[in-house]
Amino acid sequence: MVEWAQQVCLKDTQVKISSEFSIIKKYLSGIGTSYLKTNGVELSVGDDCAVLATKSKLLISTDTSVVGVHFLKSMPAKAVAYRAVATALSDIAAMGGQPVAFSLSLVMPNFKSDWMRDFRRGLQKISKEFKLPLIGGDLSKGPLQVGVTVLGKPSKKIILRSNAKPGDLLCLSDALGYAYLGLKEFKSSGLLNNKSKPYLFPTAQINYGLKISSIASSAIDVSDGIIQDLSHLISSSGVGCNLDLEKIPVAAKKYTKQCLEFGDDYQILFTVPPKKLSTLEAKLKSIKKKCHTIGIMGGNKLIISNNNFGPIKNWDHFR
Repeated sequence: MVEWAQQVCLKDTQVKISSEFSIIKKYLSGIGTSYLKTNGVELSVGDDCAVLATKSKLLISTDTSVVGVHFLKSMPAKAVAYRAVATALSDIAAMGGQPVAFSLSLVMPNFKSDWMRDFRRGLQKISKEFKLPLIGGDLSKGPLQVGVTVLGKPSKKIILRSNAKPGDLLCLSDALGYAYLGLKEFKSSGLLNNKSKPYLFPTAQINYGLKISSIASSAIDVSDGIIQDLSHLISSSGVGCNLDLEKIPVAAKKYTKQCLEFGDDYQILFTVPPKKLSTLEAKLKSIKKKCHTIGIMGGNKLIISNNNFGPIKNWDHFR
């Protein structure tokens, strides 16, 4: 039992919380319950395990967000919650999947009812956007961190990192750098506005992933900087790449190097056979999206052209 969760009086409701389970019941239950049946969830929050009825393969992605590493201590709790789920959803998107449920592990140094109410709002927001129920998790005391596991259903074809072929075009779903500019804005103003929103509330490209799933030969989400993530794709596929930095769309030319290095945009980096590009573009047009061709797969190493910035750094959790 969590010590700080005992005998806390909530002024807004005059209800005493006597244990971690009361906190879970008040703030972490009932999120996305209207989607349980549709998504095949037979048992949700309230038992030792959730129960899902599934006849197909299941995609599973886990992400941990730690204060001071993945998000600022000053960020609104609503953004902390939303962002933690979105980062895990991004992996489902990169494999062309449809999310069906998520679980949550929350560690926090102390209990504050206002913070928990705002945290719940963030969970409700992303739950509504993706029709995603919260089906379980854990709560404990310690330095602030949020762990999220998302479950998803694959489309007919699962997009792997390992299937890129020589001659495939390297494509990117959209511009990089809006997260960098968003963090820069939030550090400066401390406000949630249109400039800071891409960092505080990143968009998981679920619909984009579903649209390209039958055509893309490989894919990965851009979370750690494009060179880092492209290197993973190259390594997994066993084929090199010729990358043209000038063809990569960025949020601001002034900060091109930072946009390439920062990560946290959660765009999809993928490969497609040239003869299928027009079909893919037609599919994307139906959701008012485009793809940007930024290179071609081939050889046995990464070759970067039009690099006017020197070495491009990668995100490293331990740096």
